[in-house]
Amino acid sequence: MLLKKAVRWLLLAAVSLYLVSGLGIAEYRTIQNLTLGLLTKDVAFRLRDALLGPFIALQVLHVGLPPFVRLLRRL
Repeated sequence: MLLKKAVRWLLLAAVSLYLVSGLGIAEYRTIQNLTLGLLTKDVAFRLRDALLGPFIALQVLHVGLPPFVRLLRRL
């Protein structure tokens, strides 16, 4: 199913960005050098805050979509 694949890939991207932004907060000098100054500590904080809502929504879809699809197929 195309929707399930899209949710999986988007969740993978969100998790990856969440991890990188967390590293950007904890090890900000290293990450800032690796990203050539693009991911500063302030940007990492804002990115992490902005990702919280989509991350939760994607997680709910990832967990809740398969049982919902099975339920619809039974009807």
